[in-house]
Amino acid sequence: MTESADKSGANRPKVSVSERGLLVAHGQSQKLAAIRNRLQPAAPVEVLPLAGKALLSGLKPEVATELDKARTLLDQRIEYIMRSFPEGKKNRLFGFRYGSVAAIKAMPIKTAFKTLGMSDDLVNMRLVAELDCHGRAVS
Repeated sequence: MTESADKSGANRPKVSVSERGLLVAHGQSQKLAAIRNRLQPAAPVEVLPLAGKALLSGLKPEVATELDKARTLLDQRIEYIMRSFPEGKKNRLFGFRYGSVAAIKAMPIKTAFKTLGMSDDLVNMRLVAELDCHGRAVS
């Protein structure tokens, strides 16, 4: 608390508030959750496949299958995270916390899973750990 002189000459303490929080923590209000669910689509947005299987050419079939599975899981996780942000600020808030979506998809699958807080045992990480979402080896 800092003190400053008033125009009347009396010393009055000056109060400043440095913390502002929500009255209700995120996820604790049933009414707000009902409003959020009403505004969001019930089914998750469908992830469109990339421009065909040409991106996966040259990979073994089991690696291509695991890569497709990993890419789908990453897209679902990104969509889930973005749905938790306000409508007009999704990309910016996601970028502040995790980096851009393009940067996430350009990093190795193992690093992307770790960045987004996903478990490594969802896919066979031994096969796709050093590949990016497009099937290219990343060092």
